[in-house]
Amino acid sequence: MKENAVLNFLRQRKTVYISGEEISKRLEVSRSAVWKEMQALRRLGYEIEAQPHLGYRLLAIPDKLFADELMAELGTKLIGKEIYSYEELDSTNDAAFRLGEKGAKEGLCVFAEYQKKGRGRLGRSWVSPKGKNIILSVLLRPVFLPHEISKLTLACAVSVIKTIRKTTGKTLGIKWPNDIYYENKKVGGILTEMSAESDRINFIVVGLGINLNAACDELPEGSTSLKEITGCGIDRVGFGRELLRRLEIDYTRLKNDSFEALEKDWETFSVTSGQRVVARLFGRKIEGQALGIDKDGALWIRQDNGFQERIMAGDVEHLWSKK
Repeated sequence: MKENAVLNFLRQRKTVYISGEEISKRLEVSRSAVWKEMQALRRLGYEIEAQPHLGYRLLAIPDKLFADELMAELGTKLIGKEIYSYEELDSTNDAAFRLGEKGAKEGLCVFAEYQKKGRGRLGRSWVSPKGKNIILSVLLRPVFLPHEISKLTLACAVSVIKTIRKTTGKTLGIKWPNDIYYENKKVGGILTEMSAESDRINFIVVGLGINLNAACDELPEGSTSLKEITGCGIDRVGFGRELLRRLEIDYTRLKNDSFEALEKDWETFSVTSGQRVVARLFGRKIEGQALGIDKDGALWIRQDNGFQERIMAGDVEHLWSKK
């Protein structure tokens, strides 16, 4: 839904009734145009009360990730200044990537209620029921070297944890490098993809999937949602706005060479550091104790023979039963 003057007027004056005549005068449109816009908004799911001699009043907004709602009172300078919102897409990452190739500005966001071909790391699928969770991709153009992309993934994971803590009061954990966990169950994940040359990044697309209101039987085995954790439904628009604000704060910190502070945050929330893990990469299997991350975001694992290995990529499994 594009910027809508009538909706914005109702939103600004939501505690009082506004006559159709006042709206038409203030916005310089006809009374008929105002009425038609009210009907269109109702069809989208907005609850608008109309009282004779009093006018209109906005009572409630739909549980939809409309661009207008996400941008209302957002207050960011970069991330979310341009938002595309879709009922259904193959993949928000693919849509953002295409826009990046066409020269779209940094900070552009793509939301969807449902993905037909959602994916996670290592070719895995990402399953999310329609209209229940957050499915989001953000286009960024940092002046990083390609090997520094892992720092961005870790920073975004910190942003997700902080957003969840602020909106629910719950502190969840990060499983290296990109998964959000609560009591050994997955709540969200991050998929970072980039267009790059050997010595520079053209752009990065960060995809975030976070389970907000889905029931456990709607999610893959081993997953849960914030609603299941808290017992309360989550305001998706409010959560989405707060996530964009937090992403901007931590992305700015990262661009200002403050990864050391973000690294400390990541370690605070890590459920991997100190855990016995097995890492699989390039046909190898490395088992041992995860020691934590370094200044590049790599994970260090100490094997039983005392030898330490540095893992920049790969699949890391927690051996929960061997804690």
